[in-house]
Amino acid sequence: MDFMNLLRSAELLLYEVVSWLVFFPLTLWRCLRHPMAMIAYAEQELTRPPEEQFSEALSPPIFLFLTLMIAHMVQRGVLHNDAAFEGVLSDQRNLLILRAVAFSLFPLLLGIQHVRLSGQVLSRKTLRPMFYAQCYVTVPFVLMLDLAIMLGTLEPVWTGPTALAIFLLGLGWYAVALTRGFMIHRNTRLRQAMGQTALALVIGALCFFGVFALSLLSGPVTIGS
Repeated sequence: MDFMNLLRSAELLLYEVVSWLVFFPLTLWRCLRHPMAMIAYAEQELTRPPEEQFSEALSPPIFLFLTLMIAHMVQRGVLHNDAAFEGVLSDQRNLLILRAVAFSLFPLLLGIQHVRLSGQVLSRKTLRPMFYAQCYVTVPFVLMLDLAIMLGTLEPVWTGPTALAIFLLGLGWYAVALTRGFMIHRNTRLRQAMGQTALALVIGALCFFGVFALSLLSGPVTIGS
């Protein structure tokens, strides 16, 4: 009986992992093409029974984590460009978890802002749909930022300007998506939406770099390629 349960669990796990090959690019395309619709989709899906949620796309936290994992694998395996830490971050799994936590700060802060602007009391229940929704629009920015960082560490002269262009393109797309999100889903005026977006990006960046600065206390780091 235990063996059969193990087989069923393996069957479900295998199907889930293989289905990511289809739904990861599909979800990414939908986030790039229709970010506002994906914000609404994430909030609506959490009102459905758990077994019926996100049947047409990847769950937002899984989507964000898979994006970071793919970028991490490309950086280390294809470009042979990685950071060598000492201490707890010498384990690449711990480094990946740290990156996931650092990048998750952006949808977390944005989720808190959306809860506040919606007039709800901040709780785990009210924050979750807002956090999930913001994960979707954060992923394209994360991809472009990681690509810019990887290109910026390569030797050819053209990679520097290209990396900067990709970063600015990603930041511009992200800022526009966040501003539209505040305007459409929270009924804020353009000036207020731009202010909320700027506030989230500044605080998110400070927290992001703060997390990595604290992690450096575990030991020195060298960049190799």
